[in-house]
Amino acid sequence: MTVEREFGADPDLKALYQVYLVIVLSGGFLWWMIPVVAFVMLSFEMQIRVVAAALSSFVPLIIVAGFTLYWIPKFHSSIHYVLEDDKITVTRGVWWKTKSFVPYNRITNVNIYQGPISRHFGLGKLAIQTAGFSGATSSGGKVAEAVILGIRNFEEVKDVVMKFVKGMKPEAVEAEAEVKLSKDTNQQILSELRKIRKAVEK
Repeated sequence: MTVEREFGADPDLKALYQVYLVIVLSGGFLWWMIPVVAFVMLSFEMQIRVVAAALSSFVPLIIVAGFTLYWIPKFHSSIHYVLEDDKITVTRGVWWKTKSFVPYNRITNVNIYQGPISRHFGLGKLAIQTAGFSGATSSGGKVAEAVILGIRNFEEVKDVVMKFVKGMKPEAVEAEAEVKLSKDTNQQILSELRKIRKAVEK
């Protein structure tokens, strides 16, 4: 599988996030359902008002679900990755957009992560760590400076990045460069031929 210079997240990332949402909402529903049912069972007067009040307690959960369902496709469409000659550019964000630039000569490690659900969808995540980045997790682990998430060909992307890190030109990128060079050469030849034709006609 070839790796393109510019690419985005796989469409299945939206389905993956929707599954995550269902799991979170199911947990939240159960946590809220137990005290609500207990409250209704213990209230013997004004049953209609009690039930209405109990049901209204689920409104925040519904609002969160609606907001998240609106956000998921927006976030997916905002994700953009570029493998440049000297760096990786990662762009994403719906309201607060972030754009990260990671030079290859600073990359120290590229890790692949796949959870059980993302593995079911065939998606993976690359966490790119650099020597000069000072971020750290609460447990003392190092935070990735850039993350390439929601991609299907994560192994191939990792191989391309590591070749850039080692100073080797990946084959896919070389082929693209040759095509671009060929197009530029053809344009120059065509331009020269037009000049010669104009000179001959004069």
